[in-house]
Amino acid sequence: MEEKLKDLEHELRQRVKGDVLFDDVSRGIYATDASIYQITPTALVLPRDREDVHAAVEIAAAHGVSILPRGGGTSLGGQAAGPSLILDFSKYMNQLLELDVEGRWVRVQPGIVLDELNAELAQHGLHFAPDPATSSRATIGGMIGNNSSGTKSIIYGLTRDHVLETELLLADGTTLELAELAPEEYEQRSQGTNGKSREAEIMGGFKQIIDANRDEIGERFPKVMRRVQGYNLDSFIDADRWNLSKLVTGSEGTLGVVVEAKLNLEPLPKHKILCAVHFAELLEAIRAVAPILEHRPSAVEIVDEEILTRARKNLSIAPLCGFIEGDPKAILIVEFFADTPEEAESKAHSLAADLREKQIGYTCPVIVAPEEQAKVWNVRKNGLGLMLGMKGDRKPIPFIEDGCIPIEVLPEYVDQILQFCKERAVPVAMYAHASVGTIHIRPILNLKDQADIDHMKAIAEFSFGLVTKYGGSWSGEHGDGRVRSPFLERFFGQQVYDALRQVKQLFDPRGLMNPGPIIDPNPMDQDLRYGTEYKTPSFPTLYHYREDGNFAQAVEMCTGVGECRKNLAGTMCPSYRATRDEKHSTRGRANGLRLAMSGQLGPDGMSDQKLYEVMDLCLSCKSCKSECPSNVDLARLKSEFLQQYHDTHGLTLRDKVIGGSGRMAAFISGWKAPLVNWFQKTWLFRRLLEAVAGFDRRRPLPAYASRPLSAWFA
Repeated sequence: MEEKLKDLEHELRQRVKGDVLFDDVSRGIYATDASIYQITPTALVLPRDREDVHAAVEIAAAHGVSILPRGGGTSLGGQAAGPSLILDFSKYMNQLLELDVEGRWVRVQPGIVLDELNAELAQHGLHFAPDPATSSRATIGGMIGNNSSGTKSIIYGLTRDHVLETELLLADGTTLELAELAPEEYEQRSQGTNGKSREAEIMGGFKQIIDANRDEIGERFPKVMRRVQGYNLDSFIDADRWNLSKLVTGSEGTLGVVVEAKLNLEPLPKHKILCAVHFAELLEAIRAVAPILEHRPSAVEIVDEEILTRARKNLSIAPLCGFIEGDPKAILIVEFFADTPEEAESKAHSLAADLREKQIGYTCPVIVAPEEQAKVWNVRKNGLGLMLGMKGDRKPIPFIEDGCIPIEVLPEYVDQILQFCKERAVPVAMYAHASVGTIHIRPILNLKDQADIDHMKAIAEFSFGLVTKYGGSWSGEHGDGRVRSPFLERFFGQQVYDALRQVKQLFDPRGLMNPGPIIDPNPMDQDLRYGTEYKTPSFPTLYHYREDGNFAQAVEMCTGVGECRKNLAGTMCPSYRATRDEKHSTRGRANGLRLAMSGQLGPDGMSDQKLYEVMDLCLSCKSCKSECPSNVDLARLKSEFLQQYHDTHGLTLRDKVIGGSGRMAAFISGWKAPLVNWFQKTWLFRRLLEAVAGFDRRRPLPAYASRPLSAWFA
């Protein structure tokens, strides 16, 4: 096995211009996403261009190594973690390639971040409409893989509704150009030219799958708008014009690698306004969704008491909470679009008046100023991170959070889930897209404890039963991943699940594309990031960690949401912004520390040279302490690591020179200062200092004072 990996590494380094990583620290950092899973990849490739992608896929396939295309690594279902060759497009392949303002479309590489794309498009009055809460670091490739949506899906739908074309690279090296085709065009390409091509085989085979299962697909797929489980077979049963990009969207990298995509754009709304409807009871807020929808809002989002309380206590988010009145158990954030400010205010005040008349909620402030609206949305967008910032081992766990329920039975669903969890003494937190029936319910569990793992499985079974009973969708926007895929065969029934398997076989007959999600999954409690085997041996620390519990729990505050990968707002994380390397993000460093302290980097993990390199570029600026929703204090954790590292390795000459600079200044200042100041400017001294201590010879050194400070008081 070792020899095969060496051959794989050698071939990749020979042909790939981008970064090729095989070291344990880098692989460990990429072993997780924002889910409950951890699976160490075989290797990592950060491709620079299309040729790199083709080379990496060809080499991996030749070695029988599976392939996992990865975006921002913010998946909640585990679909961005796997035992594969990971392709991370976010560092290099992140460009806007072509923009047609009049035609309202854009062509992009998969690694471009949504907020960065929309910042460019806003100059032309356009945007890519799906808006997940992770938009500051979510890549378009990841959004296509996941079929992401967001707060405005009641108006804009899902990513599949906006993908016009994709360039898809299959594991066998075939490139498919997928676009919308009229029936005769599709039939022609299904026949192929000059013999049966791979494209013709796939297009013809897919049509046969749909034709053979059309009635059952129509029967078994849920009728709610938010449905992303399995492959989007139901998009084809009644469509006149077929676009296989809709099949690829939401496939979680299990069919092929999206190398480029052409996207539909929407005009930016001219005016927006918010109502923040406050409720004294959570279920009252859930019941209020249906009457609010009668006013045709663009979004209705729910934030519960747990998030509101944490928001008010968070260093960076507390200043945004001025819109909260009293102590609500829940707030519904209701947004309206309009062509004029007057129309916007009319819609908002009409809703407020209607709610007062019906005695729904106890207050409904209308928020007009754009900067104040931004504060409200920032509280909502940080909801996930705020929940995950809970101290201790119990965290809000994502596994039933993605069910989408018809609005008319949503209150019953939520009430039954809450009662079931209450009977097991399991608290919950929730937030999400009330307008479309997707309530992100997160039971608060400790997955290091077998009893709580059993609770997780029991709650999942109960929730699954309710979702199917009420005609809902098991995966509403976060995808199947490794956490929900084990339920798909029961959800769809044998015939439709076999059709999904045939689609996978058609595109990826060797099973090399991201094995695990959707088809032939492992049990949901396999490959847990923590689990009962996870241990963190205690060791003496430099600092106390009373507020976090202990050093290990301070490190484990990072749950992978990836806020530290943003590039436009705030200051976190400056080293990631400079390098776009995952290992130089707060998340990457926290993951490295977690692996080291738990023994996953070997007995000397806390003194590992590769981990030292990961920590080295941290500026200790404390941006993470204030901007990370979980308040991970990486500067403090870095200091702890450096203490452990230097206790093992000792100090370098450079460290000793810097550490002793105060004593040196006291000794040299005075009559010796002019001579030393002259000598340290010489070419010989600068060359010598660079060679011995690593100080760049171009950097001028501080001059010593001719009159020491002590002489001032003599």
